[in-house]
Amino acid sequence: MKNYQDLQKLYELPEINKQCVDIDFGYAFVCAMASSDLDLQQWMPMLFINENHSFSDEKIASAFGQTIIAIYQQTIKTYQSDSPLPLCLEQRLCASESASVCFASGYLQALMLIDNLQLVQLREDSPIAQLQQTCLLLLDKLATTETDDAQKLALFEQLPTNTEIIALLPILLSSYGHQCLSVHANG
Repeated sequence: MKNYQDLQKLYELPEINKQCVDIDFGYAFVCAMASSDLDLQQWMPMLFINENHSFSDEKIASAFGQTIIAIYQQTIKTYQSDSPLPLCLEQRLCASESASVCFASGYLQALMLIDNLQLVQLREDSPIAQLQQTCLLLLDKLATTETDDAQKLALFEQLPTNTEIIALLPILLSSYGHQCLSVHANG
């Protein structure tokens, strides 16, 4: 995906690396935000490590903002068409546990923010709520590197492997995003 490659180039700049969250965390966060109807101003600050961020160069700030918006808009189009999300991270996530942890953590963080800020409450038995729970559970398994919680470990053992989860994410997250956008469109 060209937009992810543009983001990678920006993360080569020390200033971006120092002031912004991990690239995989940020990418997942933006993809999750595309499933919400939250305004950019409500979530864009979450892509920075601290609130007092400022770029030394207006061109860097503009390039970063444009790339984030391009990822956001492309993800919305993907959700609207109900196509698999072109993560193009599958090999990277499978090869690097830290990349998959950051990706899953970013998506989970975004879902928690969406849940906290939105007024729409899902019925627990609705298909979208069930899909949301599936996403949360699988992402939680990816994001959890260590736990002493025996119940959680037993549950995780029943789930697909991390490699299998990563392979499922493009379709699973896109289906969830598609359903979320449909709910927002229908009020």
